[in-house]
Amino acid sequence: MNRRDALFAMLAIGAPPLAAVFAAPAHAQEAAYPSHPVTIVVPFSAGGALDIVARLLAEKLRNRFGQPFIVDNRPGAGGTTGITSVVRTKPDGYTLLVAATGQIAIAPAVFKKLSFNPLSDLTPISEMTRGPLLLATSPEFKGNTVGELVRILKENPDKYNYASTGNGTIVHLAAELFKQRTDTQVTHIPYAGGPQASLALMRGDALFTITNMPNILPHLQGGKLKGLAVTGLTRTNALPHMPTLAESGFPDFDVTVWLGLFGPKELPTAIVAKLNAAVAEAMRDPEIIKKLALQGDEPATGPAEEFAALLQREANKWGDTVKRANIVLD
Repeated sequence: MNRRDALFAMLAIGAPPLAAVFAAPAHAQEAAYPSHPVTIVVPFSAGGALDIVARLLAEKLRNRFGQPFIVDNRPGAGGTTGITSVVRTKPDGYTLLVAATGQIAIAPAVFKKLSFNPLSDLTPISEMTRGPLLLATSPEFKGNTVGELVRILKENPDKYNYASTGNGTIVHLAAELFKQRTDTQVTHIPYAGGPQASLALMRGDALFTITNMPNILPHLQGGKLKGLAVTGLTRTNALPHMPTLAESGFPDFDVTVWLGLFGPKELPTAIVAKLNAAVAEAMRDPEIIKKLALQGDEPATGPAEEFAALLQREANKWGDTVKRANIVLD
């Protein structure tokens, strides 16, 4: 045996495997996580639904781990600016993302030029909340059921309008899915947001909308608008007497707005598991449950694998809806 062969033999016998040399520090870092402040990116301005939930979660995580969890609002381009910033970060658990149905399941279907794929460029950590939309009508509608609304729409194709909170939003796509499932023809009128769309209904400029509950609840309570059904498969605690669309004759109609916690792709499974357990604990807090109910949402947590499966189902559903409605945004 020459000297070189002898050296390699000694290294093979006496030296630890190279992978183990690098793995040991990595495992130690994961076990100690978090050891310094964590940033939670919210891809919209402060004060919205995502921001409210993110701040509630950040406080609970700070208490649990003893490290600051700092909410960083990065609005722009319908939420894609903030998400892009997370996609490009190191997958060490110190930059996280709170995002919802629109940014994760809908954006890839409606935007032609998206610089990332939410299903492959992010790591799902945990679903956090879930809430249905609400089908509401203007005072002009004299009926009281979804069936009556559908009958009027079928008898008068293209006569009526529906209001949304903007092109490509879940409010827009929920109404398009409703049109597809009911085989009706209604004209879409996009507005700048929930207040404007609600006002359009009250003025009679649109016959109905399928929108986020906070946009409508005050007007239902004031008798200015009429609620017909919620879009989830089960009734909501916020309106326990309101039937679902499935109960109203449209089985399997299931549209909910969900909110989740994400990290960059290849986030270590140990960190995912640690954060997943922390989110589940936070969402069981009575204070958070009470605050969520004010906006028609409920806690919805579970294993990361279940959340990933939900994302795929939602992407398929909204992708098909967008394709059939021929919706494309720049």
